[in-house]
Amino acid sequence: MKHLDDILPEWALGTLDAQAHEAAEQHLAGCARCQAEAARLKPVRDGLTALVVPVEPPPEVLARVVAQMEGPGRLARFADRVAAFFDLTREKALQVLESISDPSVWMPGPVEGSELMPVEAGPSREGSLAGILRLNPGVRYPRHTHHGREWNLVLEGGFREDGGHEVWPGEELMKPEDSSHGFTALDGPACLCASLLEGVTSFEEEMAPPS
Repeated sequence: MKHLDDILPEWALGTLDAQAHEAAEQHLAGCARCQAEAARLKPVRDGLTALVVPVEPPPEVLARVVAQMEGPGRLARFADRVAAFFDLTREKALQVLESISDPSVWMPGPVEGSELMPVEAGPSREGSLAGILRLNPGVRYPRHTHHGREWNLVLEGGFREDGGHEVWPGEELMKPEDSSHGFTALDGPACLCASLLEGVTSFEEEMAPPS
């Protein structure tokens, strides 16, 4: 199996059959990306395995887990990080994270297969371009040079720089002024990345225009 996105909720609840469970455990042993996603569900799994008498979880439990993974509140665990990143109150950061699920807040991004959600950052970020970038799986952001510093905080999915360095949910990447890189969104869920950019960016490769 390539990744466990479709079956991680069942893995966490212990509802996979024996063969699928064994295959999932073998995959998790060697896949850092799925390990990161599984770690988010570990409290659910630990709570269920601690039950004295094993029981079949009711359907609403699975629905709640799926909602936590896929619904508007799935990124709430990053509220404090996003608040510090954009210089916002925690309440405002939660609003930003919840609005990610609203299609109306997104605009076409700088490359085909990307979207951008502008964020009104706090006073200490004045003069910086602030937003959430969404890259569909496999989309490449061409190599470019930063004429100012850039900060990135991955919220979901991930990306791989051309040199092979991967950035996963909860990890930050800072690029200093005059640095260059290109990157590609990893397979799985779309890459959601909070970004702050000082100055302008010049591209070293021709970009495909957003559709």
